[in-house]
Order: sequence, then structure tokens, then C-alpha cells
Amino acid sequence: MHGFDMLVSVSVVTVITCFSQFNCQEAYTSTDTGEEFYAHSSNYLDSWPGYEVNHEDSPTANVPIIVWWTDGGNLNPHYLSDSGPSYAHLTCPNKASCYSTVDMSPRIMNDERTRGILFYGTDLDPLDLPLPRLKHHEWALIHEESPLNNYVLAHDAVMRLFNHTSTFRRESHYPLSTQAIEEEDYLIRRQPVSIAKKNEARKSGGLASVVYVQSHCDVPSDRDTYVEELMKYIDIDSFGTCLHNKDLPEHLHEPAENFLHEDFLEILSNYKFNLAFENAYCNDYMTEKIMRPLHVGVVPVYKGSPVVQDWMPNNHSVILVDNFGSPKELADYIKYLDENDTEYETFLEFKKKGIENKFLFDHLHNREWSEGTKDYFRGFECYLCKQLNDRVEAEKAHEQDPSLPLLPPQMANNSHLGCPVPERMDIGSGISKTWPSIDWTALYWSGVDSARAVQRMMEAGESDSQKFTKYRKEEINRHLKG
Repeated sequence: MHGFDMLVSVSVVTVITCFSQFNCQEAYTSTDTGEEFYAHSSNYLDSWPGYEVNHEDSPTANVPIIVWWTDGGNLNPHYLSDSGPSYAHLTCPNKASCYSTVDMSPRIMNDERTRGILFYGTDLDPLDLPLPRLKHHEWALIHEESPLNNYVLAHDAVMRLFNHTSTFRRESHYPLSTQAIEEEDYLIRRQPVSIAKKNEARKSGGLASVVYVQSHCDVPSDRDTYVEELMKYIDIDSFGTCLHNKDLPEHLHEPAENFLHEDFLEILSNYKFNLAFENAYCNDYMTEKIMRPLHVGVVPVYKGSPVVQDWMPNNHSVILVDNFGSPKELADYIKYLDENDTEYETFLEFKKKGIENKFLFDHLHNREWSEGTKDYFRGFECYLCKQLNDRVEAEKAHEQDPSLPLLPPQMANNSHLGCPVPERMDIGSGISKTWPSIDWTALYWSGVDSARAVQRMMEAGESDSQKFTKYRKEEINRHLKG
């Protein structure tokens, strides 16, 4: 196989869609109004030299077209819609030029200029795929969240559908591992509250030494099981819905809506420790749960990415839950630090010394985006635009001189987003192996029949992805028969 014929040589093993079974609560959704969005866009254009966007009613230039295959054009960073401008003509700092559109009509999908199909992970649905997949279509995936929002993404064969990826994993083509570090100096620019003030807040302010802020309960990491056990051995103030025992001021009543509010950050900064448990334990999946306490000068007590230390400002700024044999052992260590100011303050030395981790420093210094969620959406779109243009140019050169090679296909794999199988927390205290609400383990594995159905559907060259239901039913019957 050569060129684009190889782009569509893929296999699918496991597919499961979470949106059809429950509401994925932690997916990113845009709340910008049109006016706010264009103001944001203007600021972005000013901060990224060489980036230009012109809105047009139809694509007239002979440049690659990128179609955002998302729910209603969700997350397209150019405020495109059926009722407004339909196409954004991009000129990127990497000198590439493309059209970006939310127009999924057959006319555009069959246009030979349409090269890139850009998916947002949560929206990926086997019942709504752009089939048949044309040989010159390159599929791209952007997803900063863990697979809990769509377990179709948890498996290698599904990731092989994509030629370009932008995820939290460093192995992806356009990594978003530091998505929660807004700017290069985010971790060090705010100095911590003095230890004297923190101790006073403990004695006279009625604060525990540890704070927990979480309103998304019953997640694949089973974090509340561990925290609930930890509460038996140490006082913890819990402001969120999960394990709630302390109220925020009325104007901060919902932490999820006010986690950037200065008053909220001020409250957190008075604590010594912040429990920071991710919703899934995946390599490089690190969110505001760990970066926010580092920002405000509170020591994170962290359970999440097994390689989190690679991304810390130094080698002594976070307490790793996995280093302790039990919640009681962890509680004893926290109590020790709470009673020993000098030892406690060693965890905050990075605030004065700066980022000593060269890997993190270089990554933050070299990444294209710096602040605002949509910045890396634009960045990945420009990355994709360059890849598409490079392939088009190689094809033209090959047509003129067949001795010149076509570009080899680029394929993703499970290392671009994969996470381990969710399991209930084992903390040695007789915790039931039965999940309290959603059976995340079963959800992870139940996609096998769905995946094989997608594989067979694509191999059959179906042009209607609604046929997925038929193929999946056949796979389930085959599975039941053993």
C-alpha cells in the first residue's frame, strides 16, 4: 500500500460510548457568547504572531479543508455555525494555510480539498462516523480529558483510527500534558501564605490541616473510597458535594463554578495540604487538582498519574499517596508534617527557587500555547493544517516525479491516550468490590463487541454508520455463543 491507501488500513478491537449511558460530567464545554468569543479571539491573535483568521461564506482557495466532526460544531475555535460564518481561512505561524469548518455536508465531505476530519474525544460516536472513510481523509483527535468521558478511546485498536492526536499523554503528536499550567510562571508566581498564618488558621480559624474539594463522585479512580477511609485518621475539610462536611461562603457555593475565583483560591491557600485525586490514573493525566494547590502554595497529597513526578517543579513538592501502605500511614505522615514547620516548608521551596526540573521547564518554554483552553485547540488545528499541506505537496511532487516518495502514514496507538482498567480501591479494610453506582470495570471491558462491530462495519465499506447497531448485535450473539 502507498500514500493515503495506508491511512485507512486500520483495525478496531474495542469501542464503548459513555455519552449513550450517562452524563459525562467533566467534559469541557464552551460557555463563550459570540461577543466574548471574538474578544478572546482578538486577544489570541495579538499573542500569536503569524496567526490570521478570515471568515468566509464559502471556500474559494485551493488549500486543505479541516472539518470539525463534533456535536453541532462544538469546540471549533472560530465561532462557526450554520447561521453565521461557515468557514475560517487560517494562516498559521508555521506558514500553513487551511480552511476550518463545521460544515459536514456531503458536498464538503466529498470535496477533494477536504483532508482533515477533527474529532473531540467526548463526541466520538460509532453511530455517527464520517463513512465511508475516503482514502485521502486523515482523522485527528483532540481530547484533554481522561477516557471516562468516552471509553471508546481506552483501547489501542480504536486509537489506530487516528493519524494525528492531541491528548494529555506526552506520546501524542501535540501533547497537552501541562494543560493545567496556564502560563510558564503559573506554579511559582504566587507566594504561599506564611506558615505562621496557616498555623493560626488551624488554631483559631477552625480549619483542618487538609482540604478536599470534589463534586464529581463515583468516578473510575474510586477516590472517595480512599478519602473516606483517610477521614477516620485525620481531620479533612470537604467543601464539594463528595463527602461534604464544610460549607463555602454563599457566593462560592458551587466549587466547580468558582474554582478560579480569587476568594476561593484565598481560602485554599490557608490550608497546609490539599487532597488531589484524579478521576482516572493515567500516565501524564494531571489536572487543576494538582496544579492549583501548587499555584496557591499548598502541598498536594496526590494520587493520579504514575509519572507525575516527571512534571513537578522539583523532586520534593508533592506527597504521593502510592508511597504509603495505607490511609493510616499517610495520615500519620501528614500529622508529622503538620507539627514540624521546618520539614513542611521544604515542600514549598520551589516557590523561591523556581522550577528546577529541566524537563518541565523546557516543555513549558517550548510549547506553543500558554493560556486559555481554546489556545491549544487552535494550536493543534495549525499542527494538523501543516501535516495536511505537507502531504499534499508530497503528492504533487510525486505526481511530477514518481521517484520521489510519498509521505508515510502517521498512526496513533494506545500510548496516545490509554489508561489502565478501572478497579475499586483496595485499601485493606473490607471495601466491597462492587461499584456503588457505575460499574467502571464492566464499562471498560464491555466495548469488545462494539469494537469488533465497528471493525466489521468499516471493513465492509459501509456508508451509513447507523449500521453499527446491526453489527454490534451480531457480535454480541457471537460472543454469547462462545
